[in-house]
Amino acid sequence: MSITAYFQRIGRAASPRRQAEKIAPPVLGPAVRFPYGAFQFKARIPRGTAFEIHASSDLRSWRVIVEDTSPDETIEYVDSEASKFSHRFYRVTVGSVTSTNIIGYATTLLPPGFSMIANPFNAASNAVCELFKELPNGTRLNKFDARFFQLTENAFVGGKWSRPSETLGPGEGAILFNPTSDYKNLSFVGDVIQGQVSIPVPAGFSVRSSPFPRGGSVHADLGFPISDGDVVHLFDRDQQKYVLYPYDAQRWAANPPLVGVAESFWIAKSSPDNWTVEIPIAS
Repeated sequence: MSITAYFQRIGRAASPRRQAEKIAPPVLGPAVRFPYGAFQFKARIPRGTAFEIHASSDLRSWRVIVEDTSPDETIEYVDSEASKFSHRFYRVTVGSVTSTNIIGYATTLLPPGFSMIANPFNAASNAVCELFKELPNGTRLNKFDARFFQLTENAFVGGKWSRPSETLGPGEGAILFNPTSDYKNLSFVGDVIQGQVSIPVPAGFSVRSSPFPRGGSVHADLGFPISDGDVVHLFDRDQQKYVLYPYDAQRWAANPPLVGVAESFWIAKSSPDNWTVEIPIAS
């Protein structure tokens, strides 16, 4: 074999590897949660490339739900099993390359009356007019302004919000009033924040929520900086009343407060602090 032929052969053998190294990480989106429960999203990857779709319900354990080869540069996936989960997350891998973002949804049930809610995702738009499109006439949303120590007023009347540009992002919370006698599903869709996040928590009252979609103990599971003298106020949707959880002498007076995904809470803080969280995304 000639030297020229040898190097041509080496070049041909190495080219697939070089091509694989040049594949850009997939980007997921846009996404939508349908009223009947299915979840749909898209991703752009090179045509003819083998890929996997992974799903998780806790951002720790992932399983492969699709193995395929992309017929086009855009793949479109509909998860017909999404109705079985109140929240679920997705990523796409191409070889050793993982999508730059993790996308998902979380659905919470709104009883008649009041609920404390939270948006645990970075949506395409976190504006109220985009997050809450399908709610009944007369719905009200209140955020707490810790600077002026008052609730903001936002009402859905005549098919539009009185303050449509108001936002609700990860780490924030709000009180939502369902004016009907029916239970309503409310779904949030978007990107899971990754990396370290720090949320300021002022002294006194404020409304806060987990900056990533996970429920559990406010302190032990979600890492909220609790201190002696602090009081967590959770809203019982069934009883339509607040339940207080004081923390003193480095322990809870009763059982520790548990919050669900897409749920916020009041915190009466004895001194200001920062809620710093490293979003635990398993590889």
